[in-house]
Amino acid sequence: MDIFGNLSAVQQRIHQAAVKSGRDPSAIKLLAVSKTMSVGTVEKAYEAGQRFFAENRVQEWQDKVIQLPKDCEWHLIGRLQTNKVKYLDERVTLIHSLDRLSLLETLESQGAQRNIVWPTLVQVNIARDSQKAGLLEEEVEDFLTEAAGYKHIRVYGLMTIGALNASPEDTQGFFRQLRLLKERLEKKTLPHVNLKELSMGMSQDFEWAIQEGSTIIRVGRQIFGERIDTTNEYIKGGR
Repeated sequence: MDIFGNLSAVQQRIHQAAVKSGRDPSAIKLLAVSKTMSVGTVEKAYEAGQRFFAENRVQEWQDKVIQLPKDCEWHLIGRLQTNKVKYLDERVTLIHSLDRLSLLETLESQGAQRNIVWPTLVQVNIARDSQKAGLLEEEVEDFLTEAAGYKHIRVYGLMTIGALNASPEDTQGFFRQLRLLKERLEKKTLPHVNLKELSMGMSQDFEWAIQEGSTIIRVGRQIFGERIDTTNEYIKGGR
């Protein structure tokens, strides 16, 4: 697997999509989605210059964060169970999946106990896909107002996952819809809320997301290749 070549190709596509949209390519952060990948495989991406990684499961993040270099930046993009919050710490750069009041309350409680302020994105089910988590569009404003009252939460933007079987036109439309929601809500002045980030776009659709204003894209398959479905475990340490 040519991870160096794959990363270079993705970076070139990011550059081209940004230029086409009149945007600065350096304003777009590429997350390498390393879920289910061995530490050895992630190390190859690190050696190729990648520093920003994303995990779905807390246990995988726990294992990898202690084995990989300290200058890696770690994002959590999977649905976060409330009983897993106690295992997180300041080494998590951004939680992309704040999607319900129970998680908000658990993060606040754990943050207060351990003096941690959690950086988050609110996940929005903009496509109203029954297979996806996230708040509905009309729920986001009230949720942000609620989140603004929590001292140990910071909301830095919105995240969405494209609908699985949507057409390219529909997918780009969903990304545009999320950007317009962000632009509308960022006019509100709320403590602890600064909607500067849009996390949207994955391997199959990140160029459309960039055209619609994404600041963080999440790419796994185009970097690491097709992944084996390992629901409960993954190969650690390259073994």
